[in-house]
Amino acid sequence: MGWKQVVKAPLRPIVAPFLRRIDGRVRAQLAGVDAALSVMRAEIDGFNRSIPALLQSTPREGTAERSFRRELDELARRVEFVRREVLFELRYGRPEGGAAHAEIVGRVVNPAKLHAMGDAIRLNLGAGHVTRAGYLNVDARELDGIDVVADVRHLPFEKATVAEIYSAHVLEHFPLEELRTVLLPYWSSLLAAGGEFVAVVPDMETMISEYVAGRMSFEELREVTYGTQEYEGDFHYNGFSQATLRALLETAGLTDVSFRASGRRNGMCYEMEIVGVRPTAAPPG
Repeated sequence: MGWKQVVKAPLRPIVAPFLRRIDGRVRAQLAGVDAALSVMRAEIDGFNRSIPALLQSTPREGTAERSFRRELDELARRVEFVRREVLFELRYGRPEGGAAHAEIVGRVVNPAKLHAMGDAIRLNLGAGHVTRAGYLNVDARELDGIDVVADVRHLPFEKATVAEIYSAHVLEHFPLEELRTVLLPYWSSLLAAGGEFVAVVPDMETMISEYVAGRMSFEELREVTYGTQEYEGDFHYNGFSQATLRALLETAGLTDVSFRASGRRNGMCYEMEIVGVRPTAAPPG
């Protein structure tokens, strides 16, 4: 047992309840905000449904009703937008005094390998124990074969300097809103012009079809969908179809998006592989 574990062991029973109380207060805040905005949305929807009765005596009922509905639909969209933004900021916003997830300071532990790559830097995000030859293997843990120790949200590379970012079974570990508004745009910004972003994720459409056909058990489907949940980093927040995954990459500014594989068996999982390219020039405004 290392010195850090020796120090942490007696502190864990004291610190854990304190952290649970903090987490409970944050969850209560989220629940309160979400509940209030959901009530507003429900009231708008209820009023929307009552419009025909309210306008029965109006001479120009059709025109007035359409106008009311347009205004209420716009209001409902704004309420939903505010709700999503508030919850996003509470969940993923930067805490006071520094960036989120800043406890891991990204560092290159194999500088010779980085130097040998020159301008052709290729990253393998979330490598864990499955490293790839020809890539800088990135993980938050300093495992055997890891070349860069970093949180994938804060990589020690400048914008427009990476030739390829590869990730295998990483995207499903992040909530949709974090992927859409933070991570994919961030990873895209690291790519040099013409650089590629490659992702391998579970192929949910194929697995659902296989389950319905009786060729995949429920336990296999459950584990691949939600993760084995044996440790903190092994929970899945997301699943993708080809259409939703393509849309995410295109929203992040990637072009020439295509699938290299789909319905590919990997153990109990069926997976798909997608690639998108950082444009060589900014699209016309």
